[in-house]
Amino acid sequence: MGKFFTILLVLFFASHGYVERFSYAEKSKLEWSDFRGEPKMNSSFDASVNTGITYQWSISKDYGKIELKYEVDSFCYPSLSWVKRGQLTKYLLEHEQLHFDISELHARIMRKKLKEYKPGKNVRKDLNKMYKRVERMRINMQELYDIETEHSKNKVNQEKWEKKVKNLMWYYRAYSK
Repeated sequence: MGKFFTILLVLFFASHGYVERFSYAEKSKLEWSDFRGEPKMNSSFDASVNTGITYQWSISKDYGKIELKYEVDSFCYPSLSWVKRGQLTKYLLEHEQLHFDISELHARIMRKKLKEYKPGKNVRKDLNKMYKRVERMRINMQELYDIETEHSKNKVNQEKWEKKVKNLMWYYRAYSK
């Protein structure tokens, strides 16, 4: 029965667009072997890592006290990440790594917000609004990072961003998994 159930799950996810992923908690350092997607040859970029954050939550009442349980993860999607042939440099990998770090940073920000949240009447609405705000911040930071570093071409700004993200990751260290 166990094998049958596992096969059904695999078939379900395969038919419903499941995309392979790994979390930052599982593997925080990227390797070029994690870039398994087909390179976009018409792109001006040499590589692209696909990352994101997800959250799930539940709420319960125990003796009149409301308890919010939640889980927040940041992920990398290898089949949606790619690198052009001949561009597998350590420097470029470090640029792509910072994109993954930025997603983890925002997962930590979301965990902090959830920890500080006091459930009210509109929990679902409040949490969706919170997630959308954090996701918008994440996307904006990812875009600004690429603009200011010129997609890794500006080495001075690349170094500034590495320091900035390292400091922010340290600041939110209490909210890592």
